[in-house]
Amino acid sequence: MQPIKTSKIRRVSFSALSIALVFVATSSISVYIPATRGYFNLGDSMIFLTAILFGPIVGGMAGGFGSMLSDIFLGYTVFAPATLVVKGIEGFITGKLYRLLMGKETGKTWLVMMFLFVPILILGVVVTALMFTGEEAEISLFSINPMILPSQTLLFTILVVLAALIMVVLRFHKKNIPIIISCFIGGFEMVLGYFVYEVFLVGLGAIFEIPANFAQMFLGAMIANTIYVAIEKKTPKT
Repeated sequence: MQPIKTSKIRRVSFSALSIALVFVATSSISVYIPATRGYFNLGDSMIFLTAILFGPIVGGMAGGFGSMLSDIFLGYTVFAPATLVVKGIEGFITGKLYRLLMGKETGKTWLVMMFLFVPILILGVVVTALMFTGEEAEISLFSINPMILPSQTLLFTILVVLAALIMVVLRFHKKNIPIIISCFIGGFEMVLGYFVYEVFLVGLGAIFEIPANFAQMFLGAMIANTIYVAIEKKTPKT
């Protein structure tokens, strides 16, 4: 199924519907994470789905405003400003990259996407290096409140399991690889975006939420892909 073409009026309608979907998915089930004062949720699934179906603009609007409203509704107002930006970019990247992979957009768009990916890649390398520095690492800022990071073995196991699950998904969903890739890259921006913001809130303890955000990204991509497949089967062939 090709991405849905949208006029301005339909884009407004789709945006309103998508914001509502993201809000419901995010606020319906939430798990509080004490280490960072954040929470685990299923909102990314609807961000991914709406971005894939309706494009980067609608995906960005839904991700930013739907998720921000959920933060306010659930009482996580300290995250609302970051959520508007981080989740908005997540939806935009997912929708834009999906259209690129489907051959719907070319030219200078690739250059724009590269400028988005380079800082994300650099941040990913920095975070990964921090996660794998030593068996245990005690980090403190000006010798105040030292933080013991999770062991290297635990983090390595989490990443190996995640990589194995990704390979299984790609094996059995070859036709939807553009969806999976778009969701994972968009979700990776979300993981890093929140990490950077939470560093300012709780210091390097923000690293404790990275596994949960990776799990949130992965689960969201799987839900979005499953719903997309169901919609595709119900869509008349033209």
